[in-house]
Amino acid sequence: MQFADLVIAQVCPSHRFLEEMNRVIPWDVFDQALTAKIRHKSGGRPPYPRLLLFKMHLLQMWFGLSDAQTSFQCEDRLSFRKFLKIGIGESIPESTTLENFRHELEETGLDEGLLARLDRFFKEKGLLLKEGNMVDATFIEANSRPRKDPENQSDVDADHGHKGFGYSATANVDRKAKLIRKVVTTSERPHDSQNLEASLVGDETELFADSGYLGQEGMLNQRGIKAKIIKKRNRGKKGEPTPELSLRERYRNKLLSKLRAPVEHVFACWKTVFKAFRARYRGLERVNQHIQSLALAYNLRRYGFLCRA
Repeated sequence: MQFADLVIAQVCPSHRFLEEMNRVIPWDVFDQALTAKIRHKSGGRPPYPRLLLFKMHLLQMWFGLSDAQTSFQCEDRLSFRKFLKIGIGESIPESTTLENFRHELEETGLDEGLLARLDRFFKEKGLLLKEGNMVDATFIEANSRPRKDPENQSDVDADHGHKGFGYSATANVDRKAKLIRKVVTTSERPHDSQNLEASLVGDETELFADSGYLGQEGMLNQRGIKAKIIKKRNRGKKGEPTPELSLRERYRNKLLSKLRAPVEHVFACWKTVFKAFRARYRGLERVNQHIQSLALAYNLRRYGFLCRA
């Protein structure tokens, strides 16, 4: 260790969150997956370790940074260097290197594969108690504005829906641990209920959802899943008022609303803590990679809280 690095280790202010993440995250699991999937190209200068780029990618998600900001902050902030375990004299990957790494995650399918691998890790740790799952969707505003002529759209995959112009992210969340099991990204055009089947993991026993998923009870029953979906009033005949729900149905809705409410915690974390209130990139594949990375970053953040609790 150089003298400068020793001084940094002594005077660097403590960053509780980053130190906690460095301590609890199973880095070897990610290192094995990254090494197996992403191969180094022959020739040229020696590549940066893939685990280092993955750590920088997580910093980018946790703090809502662009590629250029991530590279600069890792160069400038001692707490980031300490998290990355990079000495004061070592170089930091540039923004283009981070961008290329993000494309590698997208092309190899590691963006979804790492989330599935982390889900198996949570099962091994006994964090997923199978006390029910929650499903809900959130609107992600497109990176560009819609145009009247569809052929002139800068983001051809974004579409109009009842919430706006952009994309929809459907998350399947464990009710007890609040850990994301799976996330599906589509344009905003399809109704939320159409993405329900694709968001299922396969081991669900109960599923809690709002009234937007009514009509999917048959599909859930065929899979052996108890549908806990909030009911809504059926529109009355022409000229007649809409009948009210029965007292029993209203009580059931109130109970289910409390049980499914924690799913909103996931989207609140994405949009307020991670600053992902709109799409950072254009195109469904790149937006999906961003959403998968947000889910992975959220799960690791949540895992640190569960270990602490």
